[in-house]
Amino acid sequence: MRQLILLAVLLLWLAPATAGEPPEQVHLATNALGDGIIVQWGTAEATTLLCSSASDIEYGPDPDSLNLSASGSWEMYDWTTCVHTVELAGLAPNNTYHYRVGGDGEWSDVASFVTVPQGSRPVRIGAIADHGISSDAEATTQKMRAASLDLVIHAGDISYANDVGSGGVADQSLWDDYQNQIQPLAATVPHMYAPGNHEDEAYYEFDAYETRFYTSGSNPFWYSFSFEGIHFISLSSEHDYGPGSQQYNWLESELQEVDRQATPWLVVFAHRPMYSSNSAHGSEVDFRDAMEELLYDYGVDLAVWGHDHSYERSYPVFQEEPLSNSTSNATEPYRNPGAPIHVVVGTGGRSLYDEFEEPQPAWSAYREASYGYSVFEVTPQGELHFSFIRNSDGAVADQFWISKAPSPGPGSGDGNGDNTTDPDGNASDSKAGWQQKLEELPGPGLPVALSAMAIAARRRRRLLEPVAGQQEIGDAFGQ
Repeated sequence: MRQLILLAVLLLWLAPATAGEPPEQVHLATNALGDGIIVQWGTAEATTLLCSSASDIEYGPDPDSLNLSASGSWEMYDWTTCVHTVELAGLAPNNTYHYRVGGDGEWSDVASFVTVPQGSRPVRIGAIADHGISSDAEATTQKMRAASLDLVIHAGDISYANDVGSGGVADQSLWDDYQNQIQPLAATVPHMYAPGNHEDEAYYEFDAYETRFYTSGSNPFWYSFSFEGIHFISLSSEHDYGPGSQQYNWLESELQEVDRQATPWLVVFAHRPMYSSNSAHGSEVDFRDAMEELLYDYGVDLAVWGHDHSYERSYPVFQEEPLSNSTSNATEPYRNPGAPIHVVVGTGGRSLYDEFEEPQPAWSAYREASYGYSVFEVTPQGELHFSFIRNSDGAVADQFWISKAPSPGPGSGDGNGDNTTDPDGNASDSKAGWQQKLEELPGPGLPVALSAMAIAARRRRRLLEPVAGQQEIGDAFGQ
């Protein structure tokens, strides 16, 4: 059999060159440092053994004169779609670039993307999960396309190709259909993915996920990247994550190395949620028991999940106990809250799960079963604004914001969103007032990296005090 395969490959190489196939499924990713763009696309091939299409890009700041070019590589798995990958480096920040992909006479339409602002404006990140192919999924894509996003993170369950197929084998053509469906968004805004349970396909396992999507690391299932002052960590709830596992050891090492001066914000995303009160799946308790302490000890700000097809947001929480049950809203922030806020964003397009546990857990701040998407905006002044937007009416159904600005003075800085004085001691906590004060600060006013001493103190306090008293643990955290 091996000889027959080698013979087939040899015959293909010796055959006369033919024109390539038209490019499709164009999508972008960001590199590990957030200063380059990865462009990927697919071409339909006659065989799973060899790609006959070119891996070229023409690009530039003028759509009528694509005077720059780059070439890359291709990869295939046991399917006839060839996946091409080209990295574009040396791009000027906060600029629009136009590009087309293909080669050998077969080119895509010209698309465009905007490079990172590098502090010149807020950066906007979209977050979805459990997307699939449907009219609701397409509506989510269209609305996100109009949201002026700089990046999208996808917390798994992407195409649902494993739901359809003969003999229990996933239908790989649905991956092609899905990537064509999201091309209007994905060709203009970089997407980064975490694997979900539906990416583990019969026969193929994770082959489609590994081949079709760029991940910025040696392991495609857990990796990290930085983007405009945010350090993202993508984890896999589908692989071994227990203490001593490869993934656990990698995460602990990764968290130790995060430079909180360069990237003050730390965001983790994966598929199965550590916190969910939805009746369909609920919290992934084993996952939480294994890794929550690392997220807490190293000051993760935000954790984004999928799996349950609903939206839910926690208070800052650790070991199921909220550090604060005050509500952050458009006028009151969580100021250095001291524990991660967990958000389930499984509202991308699959059938909704509309039943929740009752009574609502103390750690759960808001929950809703509606199609929609989430956006968090990070400002140069040290604020993160998070919103969940419904597809049906475009309304902001839930929102909160976190401030990493310096503590404004007496009676504040405890992370519970109830501050009553501004930086001058005045009785004002409006967002507009804070924005003005923050703009007057001489620097970004962002926290320094977590020290080993702060982390050790945090752990000591947790051992000595009951969980219910954890609002004070934030003080041991140096915040």
